[in-house]
Amino acid sequence: MSQGSVVILSLTAGYVYFLIRTFGETKRLSHIPSLGFSDPILSYWSALRYILDPPGFLRREWQRVPPDAKFVKVPSFTRWTVMPTDSGQYSEIVRAPDRLVSAGKAIDEYLQAVYTLHMDEVRAPHQVAIIMNILNRSLGELLPLVHQEVVLAFEETFPLEGDDWKSFAISRPIMNIVGRISNRVIVGLPLCRNEEYINANIDFAVEVMIMAHVLAVVPAPFRSTEEARLGEDYEKPFDFLEWTMDSAIKHGESDRQIVLRMMLTNFGSIHTTSLTFTNALLTLLAHTQYIDPLRTEIEQAIKEEGWTKAAMDKMELLESFMKESQRIVSQFSETGLAIGDLTLNGVFIPKGTMLASNILDSHFSKSAWGSDSLEFDPYRCLKLQKESGKPIGITTTSPFVLTFGHGRHACPGRYFAAQEMKLMMAYMLVHYDVKLDSRTGERPKNWWIGNNCMPNPRAKILLRRRRKVESE
Repeated sequence: MSQGSVVILSLTAGYVYFLIRTFGETKRLSHIPSLGFSDPILSYWSALRYILDPPGFLRREWQRVPPDAKFVKVPSFTRWTVMPTDSGQYSEIVRAPDRLVSAGKAIDEYLQAVYTLHMDEVRAPHQVAIIMNILNRSLGELLPLVHQEVVLAFEETFPLEGDDWKSFAISRPIMNIVGRISNRVIVGLPLCRNEEYINANIDFAVEVMIMAHVLAVVPAPFRSTEEARLGEDYEKPFDFLEWTMDSAIKHGESDRQIVLRMMLTNFGSIHTTSLTFTNALLTLLAHTQYIDPLRTEIEQAIKEEGWTKAAMDKMELLESFMKESQRIVSQFSETGLAIGDLTLNGVFIPKGTMLASNILDSHFSKSAWGSDSLEFDPYRCLKLQKESGKPIGITTTSPFVLTFGHGRHACPGRYFAAQEMKLMMAYMLVHYDVKLDSRTGERPKNWWIGNNCMPNPRAKILLRRRRKVESE
């Protein structure tokens, strides 16, 4: 390279650096302390450290946060994310009006949703209203159908003969089971048992997450809705697809929009429920002393109520266990995007700032969870519930319980997901002996990919049928 080329390249790099420094987000957020380097160039090194080990990076850098700081900013390769230093301040973010902080815009950017989920075509959240007004109110009617599907799904996914132990990888099989039982409610029979359909929805969910990360660094550049054709004797199925079709007729939406909403619903249902359940199962198998107490509670509830929602509601230890697993193993997510300038707790937040929570601080807060907050205690929520008189279950949200978000934009489908996961865990413990398939007997370490925490996809379990099933 000639000397002149070197000079031109150096000047160009210097000019780009000057523009970033003067006009970029780093300049606009200079009044907020940084985790890692604050320099717009050196911050990429900090971003790499964060992406490779988010929990470790936050724990180390949190020690250096000035004691009077109310917010900090965390680097990534494309932007800064601002977090409150005190989880109690998180409520101020979720209470901010939608005209200033948009949860939808944050999801759009995090998932590159216009490109991956076609959110520009299904922007109106009609499916949210369906979930809240119909699905959540129909859980009692739906649970026996879901249990019926759980029985068949487990039998087909984990084929066993005799009393011998058999090893299974669990990552994909759990996704298949969740996809199938979710779609018993989403599209009904027989499509929920169509392997090609279930695999398409699982692959779609995985590809959305992959493409969201790819697109983040790239510059931006089935059934008819005509009921009359079905005849007078047509009996409407009791499923989410039918409710979505009714909504489409009401709002004048096309068949394509119905399909997109079904894909969006499957994405939200399969991906998060599978990860949460798999984490809970691995956590239980790393603490096998809790299997018998859980089985005792589950079998008593089933004996009294059968496989119904009433039985699930009686499984209080299982509820506490699942919530504690969520607390211990979770991931980070963007909460809202500032779409206007605003002030939070006396700190100016400029338009375009991504806001999030520090789940490590929230979920391990000693003031909220006790002095042993770093330890796993499946009875924790039961004890806290007894002390406070307030319910703390899988679906509970607060500034210190953020798995499903918090505030008016918390996940509306969490009630169905909670019933699904409890039903799956109850069925597995009643009908199978289960243990980790590993030499050490220790839980395989989770994988972190950016903000996303996922169970080790290589994790395996050993299964055999239980010789005696008292609840049947």
